[in-house]
Amino acid sequence: GCMSLRCCCGAVCDHLSLSRGAQKENQKIAITGVSNKIIMSSHRTVAQIARDHEEFKSRLVNEVFGKESHGKVPMEKVTMLIWQFRDDPSVVQFMARFVAKYSGSRDVFDGIEFYLPQLAHMIIHLEADWDDAILEQFALIFAQQSLHFALQLNWILQGAIEDYMPETTEGEFNPSYNPLFYSRCVKLLSNIERCVVYGTPRTHELQRLYEKGKISKQEYEIMEQADRRFNATQITSRNARHRDGSSAEGIAAFGGELLYKRKVRTACYKTKRWKTRWFTVDERMLYCFNADPRKGGKLKRAMPLEGAQIVAIDNTKYRNMFEVRNQHFEFRMRAKTEIQKDRWIEVLEEESVANALYPHSASFRRSKFNISLPQDNAEPKPSLARSQLMHDLTASQMTRYNFFKDERDFVRNVCDIAEDLRFKDRTERKLLAPRLMEKLSIPSCSYVPMCNSTDLWRRVSSVVAKDTRVFNTKERCPVIMYFVAKRGERLNHHRGGLEDVNLDVAEHLHLQYEVPDDASDKSMFKIGEGEDESENSDGPEIKSDDTVEVTPEGIVESWFQDEEKADSSTNAANIWIDDKGPEYKPEGESTTKGNKQVQRFMRENLVQLPNKIATRIQSSRKLGKMSVLDKSRLPMQSVPILENRTAEDDDIVSLDGQSVVSMAGGGSILNNGGVVFAVEEANGIDKESFDRAKEVVCGGETWAEKSGRMLTDAKKRPDPSDTGGTLTEIVCVMAKSNDDLRQEVFIMQMIHYYQSVFANASLPIWLKTYRILSTSKTTGLIEVLQDATSIDGLKKSPGFPAEGGLRAYFEQVYGAPTSQSFLAAQRNFMLSLVGYSLVSYLLGLKDRHNGNIMIDTHGRLIFIDFGFAFGMAPGHEFSMERAPFKLTLDMLAVMGGRNSQCFNEFRRLFVAGFEAARTNAQVALGLVEIMMSKSNYPCFTGSRYGGGISLKRFEKRLFLDVKDSQVPKRALRLIDRSINHKGTTLYDKFQKATNGYSI
Repeated sequence: GCMSLRCCCGAVCDHLSLSRGAQKENQKIAITGVSNKIIMSSHRTVAQIARDHEEFKSRLVNEVFGKESHGKVPMEKVTMLIWQFRDDPSVVQFMARFVAKYSGSRDVFDGIEFYLPQLAHMIIHLEADWDDAILEQFALIFAQQSLHFALQLNWILQGAIEDYMPETTEGEFNPSYNPLFYSRCVKLLSNIERCVVYGTPRTHELQRLYEKGKISKQEYEIMEQADRRFNATQITSRNARHRDGSSAEGIAAFGGELLYKRKVRTACYKTKRWKTRWFTVDERMLYCFNADPRKGGKLKRAMPLEGAQIVAIDNTKYRNMFEVRNQHFEFRMRAKTEIQKDRWIEVLEEESVANALYPHSASFRRSKFNISLPQDNAEPKPSLARSQLMHDLTASQMTRYNFFKDERDFVRNVCDIAEDLRFKDRTERKLLAPRLMEKLSIPSCSYVPMCNSTDLWRRVSSVVAKDTRVFNTKERCPVIMYFVAKRGERLNHHRGGLEDVNLDVAEHLHLQYEVPDDASDKSMFKIGEGEDESENSDGPEIKSDDTVEVTPEGIVESWFQDEEKADSSTNAANIWIDDKGPEYKPEGESTTKGNKQVQRFMRENLVQLPNKIATRIQSSRKLGKMSVLDKSRLPMQSVPILENRTAEDDDIVSLDGQSVVSMAGGGSILNNGGVVFAVEEANGIDKESFDRAKEVVCGGETWAEKSGRMLTDAKKRPDPSDTGGTLTEIVCVMAKSNDDLRQEVFIMQMIHYYQSVFANASLPIWLKTYRILSTSKTTGLIEVLQDATSIDGLKKSPGFPAEGGLRAYFEQVYGAPTSQSFLAAQRNFMLSLVGYSLVSYLLGLKDRHNGNIMIDTHGRLIFIDFGFAFGMAPGHEFSMERAPFKLTLDMLAVMGGRNSQCFNEFRRLFVAGFEAARTNAQVALGLVEIMMSKSNYPCFTGSRYGGGISLKRFEKRLFLDVKDSQVPKRALRLIDRSINHKGTTLYDKFQKATNGYSI
């Protein structure tokens, strides 16, 4: 056993695991700091470490709830606070409710989605012994606000289910199997679907009251939040499970004994014997136990039933036989009687239609439909057919059900194209890919989910099959796909028809699917699993040792403290509230007694701060007599996360007098007047130079031109549903299979964080962030980088100079070394090289051959493929890549050599960027620590990288134990060590010899 003292950030950070044998006096440890003053201690006791840890938690609480927050909700600090207090449910519950209260703010919701990997990781993996599903309810509240958020969390859970299921798809025992995490993910996945389908049934009544002036905007927001919280509580309280995944007392899943054979792709039935096993059907899963789980049976394997095929088999030798199979699993089973067989087939077929609203529990089936567990001689009972299930849904619930199912099916089918092609001969893939794209089924309302909830909505209407591209590799076949997408389509059911080309994803889906039903009696609680309507009908009553009770009656009292009524003309359907509310004070203006939002939250909800938080705030305020030096160490840096969707002046175009945000990655737009080609970004480069660059980089056709060509072709096939305000664009995405993208998602999140750190420090360092979506353990989508090619592809291009390398290319394309275009491209190259040199070193990025480094038409570098990170490298301890980062003579020549002004600027910015990253180390360390806990990422597991090794190495790379005055010298030394490093040269030669990549 070991005791782990974790501290993500603050004046003192101790990321060390102390064994019991090491809990001695005078133990030597390194203490890392967040400030300009780093304290070193060589002999500290465990008690001292614990005191430092508690001091940090007090400071963190003060920064979240004190006046330092400037009345905002700092999501990075909230995430760290939940992690720090993960053993205290009262604190976590308060924080969850506090954040949920302000989820209507775009900034807050953007923060929630940015830190979703960490929040989801905690929801899945925290093993705190809590009575309430606090974090699960937290997630369900946001799932009600944004269907897009629900989908993102759905895909994260899908990957986790595959991680922790009992056996692999090959039929082998899964060494990562964890019954707690597995059952938790399955249950939460089903609860998310219920949240999506049920929606918020009281929202429409509240909206009508608001529009009539009966309640104020503030009252509307409070009641809507209470409604969502109540719904989440109701859903998580149904069919509660024990922590080992078994059913709660009084609720038994549908199941019984069956004979079975497990078919593996490489095996033959003749070599397997029939075995008696206990099967249960619950939450769209088929579970196989070696005996009745109520009598101690152990789970052997499980199979997802969504989309599964259930087939009855006529066999003269073995009677009452049937099969259950999907893409990865195939079970062959035998019942004792034909009645039993028919009952099993009925139940399995019901679960296979992707309807998780009605789990097959014995209590539910007995109470409502008089159906019990199968018995040998029982008469057939009425089954809950799919038609009955669908009949019970209201019109709006049915549309949400169909959307959620169709969108997941659409994304799955897109990824399946890449999966199908990898089993085809390489010579056939290019011909087969367009045909598969033409056969792709596109639902009536689907989109490419590579975005945030606050990004622009684009509905996929068709495919551009002929431009489909494939990449032939040994193990996989990535496919680049193009879709025709529309925005600004008429929402006919909304006040006579709303047309807005600038609606974001959450707004569009809210307006499209949160539609009031004519039959108001079909509420969520009428459709539940036989639940008594009177039970808890007044709403949730949340209790905690450290908080007072919160009842609907108490909330109503606070509703009418504000007599100001809203203007009835305001559109309450907009799910986003004004970030600058009546109590908002801009940064720099004085605030009194801490965070205004916290005060408002507590006043409106009649809750008290948990004792631990209140005590820490008071103790933090007593630190006012500390020295100026000590005070400078108190605050944790708050870094606003940059969003690529931010509309600058040049991102807005005027079409027919309407302001339109152009967000398709520089693509063109089609409206009634024809194709409007995107204006190429000049960035100091003249048109002649840019034209020469596009010939070499992108084959003479930029993304603006290519998308314009596709739109011109699309115009020849007019859509009768288009109205005057509809805009058409091209969306491009890469589908991958047989590849786990979750580590890449995390590394891109870290790059995005450092991009924000450099921008917050007003440094011109350039990094490119792009979307990566992992949809399962082996599939995902990646945003395609436009107007760029790999260094390998560039050097193999016919237009690349035969001699002189990158420097000769820059002079050939952008002109003489003294020309404006050359200097602009050279600076672009340098600024991007600074950024990727920093993140390559800090995040330990390896496998940096020229196939994984891209360059765009403006001369900027872009690093891709992050399968090797945090020191994990090809060859592991025998890796050739020993340099801090890749800095070849070819790169140095572009900047003009060691003595050039450009290289001196590179050195200056590298030092400045390193200091900014070091100052903001707290959040970065926290993000890594959270994802490292119980991680399945290759860079955090195994004897080489597990056990906190990667985190300690990350700390070391940040130089947190180095004096501030010594940091610039250390950073410059990294540059000197990297220039023309022998390991870099050897690795490039190795990659050329084995894979043909250019040097």
